[in-house]
Amino acid sequence: MGLSTFTSGLARVKFRKQPPSKLDLFQDITRVLRRMAKINRSQNVLRTMKTFLKASRRDLGHVNKPGRTSARYMPDLHVYIDTSGSILEENYREAVLMLIRIAKRLNVNLYFNSFSRILSQETLLKVENKSTWQIWKEFRRVPKVTGGTEFKQVWDYINSSTERKHRLSLMITDFEWWFPPSTRGEHPPNLYYAPCSAMDWSRMLQCAKAYVDAMQHIDPSIRQKLLGMVI
Repeated sequence: MGLSTFTSGLARVKFRKQPPSKLDLFQDITRVLRRMAKINRSQNVLRTMKTFLKASRRDLGHVNKPGRTSARYMPDLHVYIDTSGSILEENYREAVLMLIRIAKRLNVNLYFNSFSRILSQETLLKVENKSTWQIWKEFRRVPKVTGGTEFKQVWDYINSSTERKHRLSLMITDFEWWFPPSTRGEHPPNLYYAPCSAMDWSRMLQCAKAYVDAMQHIDPSIRQKLLGMVI
């Protein structure tokens, strides 16, 4: 796949020339989840079965006794979808359907907020034993905010809760936020970004580049947090 290269500070950032596929995003999200620390409890349960392949010396009469299931907890997935004026209904729908399919493949429930200049109420959307369209109907019932775009409120919302800081937070956006030069703040370490679907890719790259450049004084590693966009 062809690449487009931008210079950001002293680093050269390679962007995809084409939008990422669902598989690209799934692989990037999985990679990030595996790198994150395990936690005591979450909606994201990884169950493993320990089987007994030979008889126990202490229990010779139970050669075929069943295995034992153990559970480990991966970080929760919390999605923030940009629903500002530049995001059309088609873009929102495609972004949500993409996330639902990824969540079903990961077999993990989703925490969800929409945001513009304001942040919607947090909602937990459960995916287990539900079809894609059943989950989409639940998304449709969640009130969607509209208006301008403000990223920093999402940072502040995540940082205000120890529990949220330990989740994998994923912002779905077109990156059309005017970044005030005076902006300061703590960028959440576990906040990543993914591009909205069904949008002009050249425009998306321009806006992502501007965001990466403006963020260097806050988080020099920000370019590595653009999932499905940077190689």
